[in-house]
Amino acid sequence: MVPCSGDMFPSIVQKQFNDGPPTAKRPIWGNRPDFITLSMGGNDISFKQLVTECVYSLPVFTLSNCDQVIADSQARVNSPQFVTDALQVIIAALSKGTSRVGPSFRVYVVGYAQFFNEQTTQCNDISFKPSWSPFARQYLTIERRQALNEIARNLNGALRAAVTRASIGAPNRVFFVDYDDQFDGHRFCDRHEPNPNDPDTWFYTLGADEAAVGDFLNSIPRIRGLLNGQSDKTLTDGEFFQLITEAAAGDELKASYGILVFRVFHPNPVGHRAIAARLRSVILATRALPSAIASVNKTETS
Repeated sequence: MVPCSGDMFPSIVQKQFNDGPPTAKRPIWGNRPDFITLSMGGNDISFKQLVTECVYSLPVFTLSNCDQVIADSQARVNSPQFVTDALQVIIAALSKGTSRVGPSFRVYVVGYAQFFNEQTTQCNDISFKPSWSPFARQYLTIERRQALNEIARNLNGALRAAVTRASIGAPNRVFFVDYDDQFDGHRFCDRHEPNPNDPDTWFYTLGADEAAVGDFLNSIPRIRGLLNGQSDKTLTDGEFFQLITEAAAGDELKASYGILVFRVFHPNPVGHRAIAARLRSVILATRALPSAIASVNKTETS
């Protein structure tokens, strides 16, 4: 799988599919892989801001209120440009693979799971806001869960549309992998919340490290200013991790707290095994299909 952590569509193309030397974010193509999997799009619709603002009440990466973040994310994922940008990544991956491997090379675009059971009522009065955040609680009402799930559904729809367009010029070579149903019964609010130790929930939360993470973040002046509402200068991903690294001063545990913040609402190991199982079944079902050399018409990319 191509590592796209923190990247948006343009940077994926720039970093991962040019002819520069291999790096941490550029695959090594010398072993002639049969296929590549892509997980992308979340950063392009401000996934991190959705979670930190609308679930955890942590205005570190955005100063917009939750309703505005949701509206902006929906506008982005529903725009024709989103599909066009995703298509450019698929074409870049397909072209690179074809040049190195040949016309048998395939691309599998992996979708996203909805985060919540949006029908239950036990979460209506529940918030994931850490005790050390001074900001107002964001309650996981049915309406809030529906809004966030709708973004995930629309994101899958947009990625599927990009795959469909790519397939016009590359039949049987580009596939969308939908694993959302694998998470039925394993989403937030399927049971009592908050329950960070629930083995049947397949997403990460801050969990038992919440208090330690809060103490550490509040020890960093620039982050403390944001958490206390005393600053209007939000952080980029790079700035956040640089501050964490500098403050940790070689302490590996503290240095890991940045990852704990960024991994929330991502699938945990059990969830990833379910994703891998669905991906494997799709690969096995499609590997025998006849393929043709990719020839995506330019009008399909505009």
